[in-house]
Amino acid sequence: MRVIAYRITLLEPTLVTALQGDPNEGVAFDYIPGSVLRGAIIKKYLRTNHLTELDAADPHIRWLFFDGTTRYLNGYPLDRLGKRTLPTPLSWHREKGNEREIFDFAVEPPDISDDKQWQWVGKPFCSLGEPEEEGKQKVRLVQPERHIAVHTARTRRFGRAMPANVIDPSKGDVPGAVYRYDALAAGQTFEAIVICDNDADAQEIRPLLSGEVTLGGSRSGGYGRARLEVVQEKTIETWWETGIPFGAKVNGKIIITFLSDALIRDDNGQFTVDPEAVTKMLSQHLGVNLRLQHAFLRGEVVGGFNRKWGLPLPQALALRMGSVFVFDRPDCDESKLRQLELQGIGERRVEGFGRIAINWHTEAELEVDPTPPSRTVHSVQILSGSDSERLLKQMAERMLRRRLEERLIARANQIDIINPPSNAQISRLRSILHDELMKETPSMQRILEFLNSIRERNTARRQFERARIGTKSLLNWLEETLQDSAWETRFGFHQTDVPRIGGIQASLTDALRIEYLIRLVDAVLARAAKERRKEAE
Repeated sequence: MRVIAYRITLLEPTLVTALQGDPNEGVAFDYIPGSVLRGAIIKKYLRTNHLTELDAADPHIRWLFFDGTTRYLNGYPLDRLGKRTLPTPLSWHREKGNEREIFDFAVEPPDISDDKQWQWVGKPFCSLGEPEEEGKQKVRLVQPERHIAVHTARTRRFGRAMPANVIDPSKGDVPGAVYRYDALAAGQTFEAIVICDNDADAQEIRPLLSGEVTLGGSRSGGYGRARLEVVQEKTIETWWETGIPFGAKVNGKIIITFLSDALIRDDNGQFTVDPEAVTKMLSQHLGVNLRLQHAFLRGEVVGGFNRKWGLPLPQALALRMGSVFVFDRPDCDESKLRQLELQGIGERRVEGFGRIAINWHTEAELEVDPTPPSRTVHSVQILSGSDSERLLKQMAERMLRRRLEERLIARANQIDIINPPSNAQISRLRSILHDELMKETPSMQRILEFLNSIRERNTARRQFERARIGTKSLLNWLEETLQDSAWETRFGFHQTDVPRIGGIQASLTDALRIEYLIRLVDAVLARAAKERRKEAE
């Protein structure tokens, strides 16, 4: 038996929808189901072997994809150390308000007389650190990142969303409905596993676990592109899904944790999450009568979609991953326990359902590792003159303008004109300012010439000299402001405030200086004219 571990890096947001949310919402799983990964590998197999479809009656095809000889486990996110996480046990609880300490009620049940408020830890995946001689065992909790986007359904005849007064229902038109996608964010890496009972099958499957694939739905809308990469291959004797053997004994009991959803039927053939039905199935696999002590479980409705048929799969009630069962330790050979871990229980095990771990978590108290996850940032070289460089420069310049707009508004609101000129005089000056701003390259020359002409007209000159900004006349303030070469300080703007994206920095050009100084003067004059109109009323 061979075990192949491979990683899935999401190049685009991935939408593998679960059965939750409202009809206008698609909510993805927090992980990549084994059924989806198996489908992607089948697609690569068809393309590699130049086939149009699989012959499900062929024994070799059945060994590879259908009968459970080869099992495709779920893809779970990595922790900050690059280790594959597993579903967080439902027996883990923390006291309300305490984010650091975790108590495992499967190992040590809580005191019934305790008045503490307990709640589940809240993160769907975790990984255990190495046991420590002193202090509590560390645990790393992981919550995959999400990508939420709102879309509008297009009217098929027009190729875009259309208003209700344009569409024609007789022609099959429907109004564009707003719907939301809650997908797994791009850039994340998940790790999945393929277990092959035959070494020959492993040699055939391994080449299919590399290269690009598409996963999930809405593939034509920018979702689903991912890259596969094999990271490890082991023999079954040296591999444990939890990373550690189950040899530890916990006070004369065994703790069985479900590492994936499990589909279990009762005596009537119905899917169930009844602890007695689970106990009975486990007892049959081990050949002993297990005695249940405690159970921490939840149910979940699971389904799926068959792309070959173009139809959804029947929905079924499943035992949720992370469910924990505590039994008295049975008197059976450990090889049976090991076989139970390798094979799993229930139906659809070829798709990763029914995975279990025995005595994986054995500490009554654990401590959350507070170290935040680190991001690996890969440097990208931007070629000079490329489209990427032009786009980054455009983005940086827009960010610079937005920051300048904020400083402009703040600065204009701080400047008050005492005894301002008449609105007629202000309007003449503002019309010239507006004319310059309408030009592709504004200039100060015409504005300064107009200010010189004011000095030659007695009535206008007296109004502009009588008006004051601080200790200066309005006329002097206008001339100094418009000719200010250190204009950034006037806005409270420094070189460190200039945005930089991908090594490309925006420039404080002379054209930008002229534009924003003119706009500052115009904003101050507009405010003064508005206040004069209020006084006149």
